[in-house]
Amino acid sequence: MRCCRIDDCELRISRGNFNVRFINNEPIVCGIHQIEFMETLDSFFDGIDQVLKSSKFIGCNLPVYRGHSKASYKLIPTLQREYAKTGKSINVLENNLYCDFRSLVGPKIKFENSWDLLFSMRHEGVPTRLLDWTENIGTALFFALDAPKPEDPHIWILNPYKLNKKHDDIEEYLVNPEEDFSKQYHETYVALCYDADISIAELPIAIYPRRSNDRIFAQRGLFTIHGKDENALEDMCPDCTHRIDIPKSLVEKLRLLISNFGINKYSVYPDFKGLSDHLKDIYKY
Repeated sequence: MRCCRIDDCELRISRGNFNVRFINNEPIVCGIHQIEFMETLDSFFDGIDQVLKSSKFIGCNLPVYRGHSKASYKLIPTLQREYAKTGKSINVLENNLYCDFRSLVGPKIKFENSWDLLFSMRHEGVPTRLLDWTENIGTALFFALDAPKPEDPHIWILNPYKLNKKHDDIEEYLVNPEEDFSKQYHETYVALCYDADISIAELPIAIYPRRSNDRIFAQRGLFTIHGKDENALEDMCPDCTHRIDIPKSLVEKLRLLISNFGINKYSVYPDFKGLSDHLKDIYKY
């Protein structure tokens, strides 16, 4: 195991089932299964850099990020997380949501195929089996810190290539579903409720969509599409994911930093609602 030392701050580096924690350059082994970088913005980002250089991310030229404001939030898409409360099976609910959205949205959303429509559904807040990720760590930090009082803000980093390599029929690359999948979304996932012969992947797949949606474009977004296994991604594939906690002492500093980089509610939601919320933030309304 290789560790780095950062003077005058505290650094905890997770490797396998243990941590090595440096305080004032003195190593202490402890059993915390996460990474925490304390004290300064420099040490926070240096720590992230160390993670990206670790064995978990070797050969990953496009790590992707996701921000959460609460420790209780898991890497589970809304469809899988909430379907039980509806009293419907997940396959029936997915079919109903897709068909109703397609029928009721009318001309308000332009789409060329069912993958396009699925991505629009996700960004309009409809429960889907998609989990959003971004290429931009600043965007992930924005979502982690967007709550007025984030409880336990953190970001997740995913190696999408290693995730996809777990599938026998996918090489180590990011999937464009419109080109790399033989069938449309409605012919596979939506049809699960009435066609018993259809089979979907057990584990999530990292997909890199055509960014025809304004929000996907603005957020530099991509997705994982989740399959039969309804467990959290971090539990299914711990070798592909890494969580980094944001110390409360850095929350305001990071908010100012990403604001100065031009990341705000209007930049991530480039519509009238996003503009309205951005102006209200500026004028403390």
